[in-house]
Parts: sequence; C-alpha cells; structure tokens
Amino acid sequence: MGNREDLLEAARVCLRERGLSTTARDIASEAGVSLAAIGYHFGTKDALLAQAATEAIGDALGAWIEQTLRETPAGAEPGKTFAEFCGRLPEAFASVHTHLLTSLEHFTRLVRSGDPQTTMAPAMRQSTDALTKILGAVHPQLPPSELAGLAQLYHAVLNGASLIWLAAPDSAPTAPQFQHAVSALTSS
Repeated sequence: MGNREDLLEAARVCLRERGLSTTARDIASEAGVSLAAIGYHFGTKDALLAQAATEAIGDALGAWIEQTLRETPAGAEPGKTFAEFCGRLPEAFASVHTHLLTSLEHFTRLVRSGDPQTTMAPAMRQSTDALTKILGAVHPQLPPSELAGLAQLYHAVLNGASLIWLAAPDSAPTAPQFQHAVSALTSS
C-alpha cells in the first residue's frame, strides 16, 4: 500500500479505537508516515476522517445494500422494491451501529465547523453513484434520469431512517408502512 492507503486504513483503525478524539498525530503514527502526508494526500485531518468514515460505513452498509437489492429480480416494480428494501433497513443498521454513530458524530462536527460541503459532497456523490449503478441492474427498464432520482431517494431515506433507528429503533418504519406510503404516492 502507498501512503494514501496507509493513512485511510490508519484513520479507520483510529476511528474505531478512539472515535473523534483521534488526532492527526495518532493517524500518522498508526500509518507510519509523517504528519505532512495527511496534508499532502487529504488537505486536512477532517477530510481524511470524513473519507475514512464514509468508506468504513460504505463498505459495511454498501455490501448489505448491494446484496439486498441484487436479490430482487431484474425488472421488479420499483415501488415494491423500495418498500421492501426500506423495511429491511433496521437489520442493516444493527450490523453497522458503531459506524453509524461515528459517522453521525463526524457529520455533526463538520456542520459545526461551518464547511461540511467540501468533505461531504464527494462522499454523497460516490454513494448515490453506486446506488444508481446497483439500481440500474435491478430496474433496467428505467431511464438514467429516473435511476438517478431513485438513487437520491434511497440515499435520503437511508440517512433519515438511520437517524430514527439510532434514536429509537422501535420507531423505525416497517416494510408495510413503506408499502402504504408508496401506494399513496403512486395511486391516481
């Protein structure tokens, strides 16, 4: 691995072990590189931590998302797929609980610092691009603009539902509730 990859792995380890109290020195020491390497490869420690946290949750949650959506037969009705997927989110959230908490803490810190756009926008684009690709395989009948919009909806619901689940797991919407909502939105 190169310095960039070493830094990302070290940041992931430090986030798991120390949470957001992780310092740039902790990361550089764990990676076996100089402090300057963080600035060279990521600009700031916060940008490095944002990418590391995004990748950690992306790897764990992304694998679940991909597996869950790929279980859906190609050409399935998008509303039904969405409702069933959303109803299964609590099982995904339970498997990445620590990552969700770290991600939420980091997001809050970025918002308070006044510039979440710089570090979060690329991560959000990466997430929605990946969702668009997966959804394209599940719903090949949809044009690219609808797939992109659907990916944005999935992304928004994933983020919102994760907050609900973290605060009150028993209050997370169920598959039937999502199906009723989809039916209400699509009925004429």
